[in-house]
Amino acid sequence: MALNDARRRLTSSGAFFFYVFLGCWLCAAFAAAIANAADSSAIRIVGCGDPVQSHKRGICANHLDAADFAALAPGVSWWYNWFYRPEQPAPPGVPIEFLPMAWGDRPDDLSGLDAYLAAGHKPRAVLAINEPNLRGQAFIPPRETALLYGKIKDIADKYGIPVAGPHMALGSAKPDSITALDPLTNQQTTYGFMVPFLKAFLYYSGKTEVPCIAFHTYGNSGELHWAIGMLHKEFNRPLWVTEFAQWKSSDDSEERKYLIQATDFLERSPDVVGYSWFKERVDKNKMISLFTDKPGELTALGQAYVAMPVHDHDLYYRIPGELAAGKYAAMQDAEVRPLPRDQGLLDMVSTKADAWLDYNIQVDTAGTYQVVLAIAGKPGKIDLMQNGDLLASVEASGDSSAGAKIVARLSAGAQTIRLRMSAGDQIIHSMTFTKD
Repeated sequence: MALNDARRRLTSSGAFFFYVFLGCWLCAAFAAAIANAADSSAIRIVGCGDPVQSHKRGICANHLDAADFAALAPGVSWWYNWFYRPEQPAPPGVPIEFLPMAWGDRPDDLSGLDAYLAAGHKPRAVLAINEPNLRGQAFIPPRETALLYGKIKDIADKYGIPVAGPHMALGSAKPDSITALDPLTNQQTTYGFMVPFLKAFLYYSGKTEVPCIAFHTYGNSGELHWAIGMLHKEFNRPLWVTEFAQWKSSDDSEERKYLIQATDFLERSPDVVGYSWFKERVDKNKMISLFTDKPGELTALGQAYVAMPVHDHDLYYRIPGELAAGKYAAMQDAEVRPLPRDQGLLDMVSTKADAWLDYNIQVDTAGTYQVVLAIAGKPGKIDLMQNGDLLASVEASGDSSAGAKIVARLSAGAQTIRLRMSAGDQIIHSMTFTKD
């Protein structure tokens, strides 16, 4: 949807080095938390309240300065700018990776990408071709898209870097859609929907490996869920969602609700390799901006995006401590319920009886622990389980003011516990573990 033609200058040297210092200080703090006493190379152990940077989570941006990078780094691990090199990379010590993009068939897209990679940069992926099906963007037919993709892949292959793309507009109005002879129907086709275009692209790609595809969505959560399920079923490939936002929210609260629900879904979806919010600052729609006009100052939306939990199965939370309900490793028949900004980030709520939430915890000292559940919603029994065995139960009244208390004996080491809720619409805000 966006194209970065702007070439902004760096800030003054004094401001730049101030932001570098700020970024290094902030990132050192959260990196130390992430590395906190992990005793196994196979898992990561963090404190219950520590920030966790998501390997999947990214941002598309025209301009990020040092203070912006520092603000994003606790939760966001990568970014791109629709170009083959960054205007300004993340400052030293701020672990946000730049992914280059060969945007289209402009004269320097291929040579510039080659030069950037030849200089020793080794990103996790090269992004290939921005919206070939949409007027005003790359806008090239499927056959030419396949030929260009092959050239991009030849460059990336020299450096052992995988290619992600093409990056499709989900759909487009007829006047804005590319028209070409479709190889599968042998008819002139106006590609108003991305799927026929992708099928033609893959036909022309022949033996060229296309390991994954990417798309952009600006509708509601239903559109996002549908598109990911449909694309995985159609093409059986990993997916990148390299632009997403709800463009037509009624207000800031609705946009924040969408971001929380969409990000939670993308984090837990096994079909999604990476995703990036559109974008850092949007003059035409400030409601979806992650930053204010001030460098490094996140909007309420940006704060939520950075703080969203990660659902990696190798991530374990050290107890004692208060563990937010949204930091689950797996779940069934439950969903996130965004909270008003002044009440926190989100709760988890059961959608039917016998819903469950799994949590990975690290217990340093075996013994008896008191677990206080901050709850609301309908009353009913809540079971604390492990490996199918019942550890303890409590009859929850639904009143969150006092909390429901469970006492259970936990062995030492990394382990997974399960909360099972006997009724629908039972709400869990957090669990606080205290050793007796």
